[in-house]
Amino acid sequence: MKISLQLKVALLFFGVMVVSALVAIVILLLIFNPIMRENSENQVLSVASSIKQLQQTKDLSENEIISLLAISPIAIEKVDEDNDFVQQHRYEILLNNYYVKTTGIFPSSTAYMSIGKNYISITNSSKDNNYWVIYFVVVLSFIICIVFGTLITILITRFLLRPIDDISRAAAEVARGNFYVRVKENGAQEYRGLQRNFNKMAEELSGTETLRGDFISNVSHEFKTPLASIQGFAKLLQNDNLSADDRAEYTQVIIDETVRLTKLATNILNLSKLENQTTIANKTRFSIDEQIRRIILMLEPEWSAKNIELDIALDEVNYYGNEDLMGQIWQNIINNAIKFTPVGGNIKVQLFQTANNITARISDNGPSISKEMQTKIFEKFYQGDHSRKTEGNGLGLALVRRIVDLCGGNVFAENQFEGGVCFVVELPFVIDDMMN
Repeated sequence: MKISLQLKVALLFFGVMVVSALVAIVILLLIFNPIMRENSENQVLSVASSIKQLQQTKDLSENEIISLLAISPIAIEKVDEDNDFVQQHRYEILLNNYYVKTTGIFPSSTAYMSIGKNYISITNSSKDNNYWVIYFVVVLSFIICIVFGTLITILITRFLLRPIDDISRAAAEVARGNFYVRVKENGAQEYRGLQRNFNKMAEELSGTETLRGDFISNVSHEFKTPLASIQGFAKLLQNDNLSADDRAEYTQVIIDETVRLTKLATNILNLSKLENQTTIANKTRFSIDEQIRRIILMLEPEWSAKNIELDIALDEVNYYGNEDLMGQIWQNIINNAIKFTPVGGNIKVQLFQTANNITARISDNGPSISKEMQTKIFEKFYQGDHSRKTEGNGLGLALVRRIVDLCGGNVFAENQFEGGVCFVVELPFVIDDMMN
């Protein structure tokens, strides 16, 4: 159960007041208890002295003496001479004519004495004692002060904590994406510093696209393929029967994939920055068919595990663009094809060039995609209908669409007549670019 700061302050005040009241009462008891004990004993001794004097007159009987002096707050009662207490203190009673016993926080005294052949007890009641009344008033006053003090503390802290409540509500607005909210810079100096810093933070956030963080946080599945490749080849390296050439090849793949992971993180950040731009930087001339072959080889552990048959028909095609970003296109599409292709299925990868376009067709014989979903699968974080839903956050194809758009090309999916889905990537072929 969460407790607000206001309630914590009130509880702290309540606790301090209770402890203070208890300490004050204890101190009062320590100071006044000896005085009250002496006063209580004097009361019963005064009555005992009066009884002795009345006994000497011999004009009154024992019962008359008891009746005469038994007035509030004094109680006089006859005690059997076989009483344990009387027998225990008989010697003190005979020697001093009485024995006084005092007990209680609010002292109550009882004097035992002999009257004629009998014994009597003389007791003053503590509940009728003026000191008890005073203590009751003091304790009641403490309780009233604690209750009203706590209520006043709650009201005061509500006022004092109002700036924090304002900042909390403003922070909630920022969390909902409203970066234009501001708080008034008023109140105590400590609050003004906090309010000023909050306003500066909100102002900075309003000038940046903070929501891009959601885009970055959802690309984790883009790292899975390189990691799976590293894991697969690392397990192969555990085979003691590997030849030196195979071991060197697998080690190089792991090194390449580690470097690729670093590049992938950088490229994702660059892609986020380029979303509102129309050009791609860091262009080089490279072979697309060779790039696709390397990616297919890199994904070998995955398609081999499902016993997938590959039909590869790649024309020799050179392209001028960002090689790393282009690699993400083929990796995402081929990786998706492997995911959706059933065990023992087949994947067909084609690459060819026309006078104006470079076209890649990647087909699988997995579940088809409904007409209305064929465009939505390229939206961010969309994972498709249930027939083609898999792990990941639906960002792979969104990255493909964005990269292809930046290249001035086109990408789409179409169902095949014989079953399965074909992803088509069309890139513009510009001869002047190829001369660079």
